[in-house]
Amino acid sequence: MSRVKLRLSGGLAFAANLLGYLTGFIFTVLITRRLSAEEFGVWALISSLIVYSLIPYNLVRNWITRDAARGKKVLDTALALCLLLSPISILIYILSGIGSASAINYDAATILLGLMVLAPYISLSMASAVQGGYMPQRIGVSRIIFEISKVLFAFLFLILLGLRLIGALLSLSLAYAVQAGFLLYNSKSLRQKINTSWILKWLKGAPANIIDVLNKALSATNIVLMSVILGNAAIAGYWQAAVSASALVTSSRLLITGLGARLLSGGSQRDVDKSFSFCMMLAIPLLLGFLVLSRDLLWLLNPIYSPAWIAACILAVAGITRFVGNIGATVLTGTDEFDRGDTITFKDYLKSRVFMVNGLRTTLTGLNLATVAAYLITAGRTASMVEIITSVAVINLMWAIVGAIINLKLMRKMTPFKLNLSTLKPYLISAIVMALAVYLIREALGFKPARALEAGCQILLLVIIGGAIYGGILYLISKEFRRFLREVKNFINSYKLTDIL
Repeated sequence: MSRVKLRLSGGLAFAANLLGYLTGFIFTVLITRRLSAEEFGVWALISSLIVYSLIPYNLVRNWITRDAARGKKVLDTALALCLLLSPISILIYILSGIGSASAINYDAATILLGLMVLAPYISLSMASAVQGGYMPQRIGVSRIIFEISKVLFAFLFLILLGLRLIGALLSLSLAYAVQAGFLLYNSKSLRQKINTSWILKWLKGAPANIIDVLNKALSATNIVLMSVILGNAAIAGYWQAAVSASALVTSSRLLITGLGARLLSGGSQRDVDKSFSFCMMLAIPLLLGFLVLSRDLLWLLNPIYSPAWIAACILAVAGITRFVGNIGATVLTGTDEFDRGDTITFKDYLKSRVFMVNGLRTTLTGLNLATVAAYLITAGRTASMVEIITSVAVINLMWAIVGAIINLKLMRKMTPFKLNLSTLKPYLISAIVMALAVYLIREALGFKPARALEAGCQILLLVIIGGAIYGGILYLISKEFRRFLREVKNFINSYKLTDIL
């Protein structure tokens, strides 16, 4: 993958994620304004159960992506494997759904409706694995399509038909189906007769991904733990509200989309520098801006969630910390070539950096989860919901810091790459000035909207003002930013839509 495609894929991924946050936030507002905290908690719980159900696909998708990045036409073979794994995935969801329903004393039939979301997500998982190695920018485009579709379907099912939780599930299911259809249609050129040797290779390599897959499953377990240990789905609703509000801050992580593929095909320090600088150019103002507007954003979701603003801010800081550490992990795995051959042996995997990174990540996630469980069991039953989610957010931040420090030290020790922190100074200066200005303007205007639409318009105005201030100051003090704007102009002039699609 060329540097141009690397930056193009990262920019598209961020643009898609930014639009995804905005439309996703609208979607979340539609849900939170119409569902009780308990129903919203069930919605979050269903999302976690879907993560568990995707375990069979996550065991093999990494190998599909890596082979696609090396030019193999893997689509038909990947879809064949998808069909073989589907019954296992569905069974996992049914068993975990029934168990969770019993723990929180909720209707199991309602939770099992999440199967309508899982079905299209299975196809999407495989299609994304293929395009992630071939043209990752298409995933960004598909995300835009998904987000727009999701809001349109939500307007139909939630606003016009008033279907509440069922309407939210239907909206998500149909939007995933549209996204999967787009990726599959644009993968036609990757069709080739089913290669059983590739299927065997991926399946044989599945045990090597167990640690990474376990990490993904554990990462989705906070919601399950809080719901099951406390026997209450409403706590999951408060947690999900804080997570949803803080999601914009970590959207910049997708600017490194394509870096791993670039390093696999032969990358340099310049690729790492550009990805890191590009990400932090947006991550820093997003974080500081969120710290100023977090309470307002949670009020917009639903006034009952506004007390969770401290937890949301802590989660935002944890997300940025984890993202910086993940850059080190991406460099470590992207420069590892243990799987370049036609066979994958477990012995080679155990000696690889991929195993080391996945093992570290899973260990830290497990320690995080154990700490959360200990807190919930010992103190969670007597604390308020806001105190609980704030404490859990602090635990997440603590382990995020530990993980980032270890990953960056390993990157410096085991690879020739490093993070160039000197580029951050102009971003910090501009972002601090922007945050102070937005805070003063917010205080001058006051925030006393009576309706969600009024609140949304006021927040949007503050975001626009903040963005203009940040961009203006950065343009004056940063040569790198001015160079970046010239590159954007050249991209627009040099590339057609067909280069993206």
